[in-house]
Amino acid sequence: MTNIRLSAIILNYKDPELTAQCVNYLINSSEDADINIQVIVVDNSAPETVVTLQKILPDSVEIIENQLNLGFSKANNQGIEISTGDYILLLNNDAFVNSETLINGINFHEEHEKCGLWSPKLVGEDGKFQVSCAQLPSISGLFSEYVRFKNSDWYEDLESWTKPRDVGNVVGAFMLMKRSLIDSVGVLDEDYFFTVEDVDFCKRVHEAGFTVIYDPRRTIIHIGGASQPGKWVNDPYIHKNRVKYFRKNHGVLSGFLAGLIIWMGLSMRKFMMWRAGE
Repeated sequence: MTNIRLSAIILNYKDPELTAQCVNYLINSSEDADINIQVIVVDNSAPETVVTLQKILPDSVEIIENQLNLGFSKANNQGIEISTGDYILLLNNDAFVNSETLINGINFHEEHEKCGLWSPKLVGEDGKFQVSCAQLPSISGLFSEYVRFKNSDWYEDLESWTKPRDVGNVVGAFMLMKRSLIDSVGVLDEDYFFTVEDVDFCKRVHEAGFTVIYDPRRTIIHIGGASQPGKWVNDPYIHKNRVKYFRKNHGVLSGFLAGLIIWMGLSMRKFMMWRAGE
């Protein structure tokens, strides 16, 4: 794959050592796959970490220094802007990619013209399966998750899949795309600071006539939560961004309903925690 040039964009936020592990793993894998790679690290905590990054990252890595945390969408878009590859990979700094996955992902794109995004199966360091794709969000699914405590937008048989499938959305830990997709879809929506931007992007990929492929034949290790500790219920961004997603994509009424459902669900959880003395 010597003629393939891949631009990988990795964000760092206060964890330069983990970022360096991710980068070194990726560079070694790209060499094994005979892929010409451009690695761009966008440092969202530059005042604290850029000196360390400069010391421990290979000289070939390009570093963008942000004096403030600009969030996931903005920082990735900065990387996309200076990328030069035929392919673009958005990669979390807690994900470790092997050469077979890179080769399989690029080959799938080459063989399927309408493939917009390609993403492999994610597993933890212990090999435990991680849910990394779902159907696009719906009001009924939101009600089920927040009020009925059941994720109905998930694919119930996901763990048993053995072949690639077009899914609603994949998580942003690993998103491989052709550069030409950006021309058709645009970059990530910077109205989302952190979380849900990957779901919004996948929806736009579908609307542009492309597929979002989840491929369980290839696996990468994903620590998961290394850059986002704590329970999702206490996440400062996810709830308001879900409301924003419905308002942007389905109108003001859907945004209102989403906000009401989320408020109900969080209120129920707080009451239950109070009853339990937590």
